[in-house]
Amino acid sequence: MNLEALTTLKVSFFLLGFFVFFLLETYYPNRKWTTPRYKRLLFHIVIAVFNSVLMRIPIIFILMPILILVTESQYGLLFIFSDLDSIKFLLSFIVLDISLYWWHRFNHTNQFLWKFHYVHHVDTHMDVGTSVRFHVGELILSTMYKAIIIYIFGITVAEYLFYEILLVLSIQFHHSNTKLPANLEKVISKILVTPQYHTNHHTTARKSREANYSSILTIWDKLFLSYSDAKEEERLHMGLENRALELKLVDNIIYPFKKDVDRQ
Repeated sequence: MNLEALTTLKVSFFLLGFFVFFLLETYYPNRKWTTPRYKRLLFHIVIAVFNSVLMRIPIIFILMPILILVTESQYGLLFIFSDLDSIKFLLSFIVLDISLYWWHRFNHTNQFLWKFHYVHHVDTHMDVGTSVRFHVGELILSTMYKAIIIYIFGITVAEYLFYEILLVLSIQFHHSNTKLPANLEKVISKILVTPQYHTNHHTTARKSREANYSSILTIWDKLFLSYSDAKEEERLHMGLENRALELKLVDNIIYPFKKDVDRQ
């Protein structure tokens, strides 16, 4: 699968998911918006377009060559441990999800990485727009990290694409301002990251913000002892100390490069 086909398929699922979860949070909102939605939507669309344009460079010159090399040469640890395509597909998914868990955790524990991840957390609300609110520096670094994981473990193009599509939909889902029935939320969150589960991670309360790092499967937070449930009133207050940075595009882009940045 070439770059254009890969990009088109992923973008198609991204647009479909964004539209579906935007409608769901419109009709079944969990929290009232304190900032006009059109302002938030415009801001996040601009960020998404800006990031998409710049990210073509590391994708073309770093990620895709590694994926093609691994796929054609069948190089990597998972090719050694599994000859069955179905088992390797499952193992690749698990490896990618665990790897992303630790990458997310590193973004909170390493001060250099936190400078970039800060831009995601400075949002004082949370809805499907927040799912694209990432600094391009963080995306470039995460692409390099993924390339290393892909090369070491031998993740093929199809396996990576499958995971990325599920990841995009999961990120849109658990960032959306969608209120699920309490019983359904409780059942789903035993396996998958849900809006309430991830809202815990975006609160101003440091205990829950520095926890709940899972992206798709919640088992990793349980396994690595990083789950924390925020109080209901804590989930009403999200973001960080800098409340003025939220929708300032240029300030968000240059923020990580400033000499003095806010710590966790």
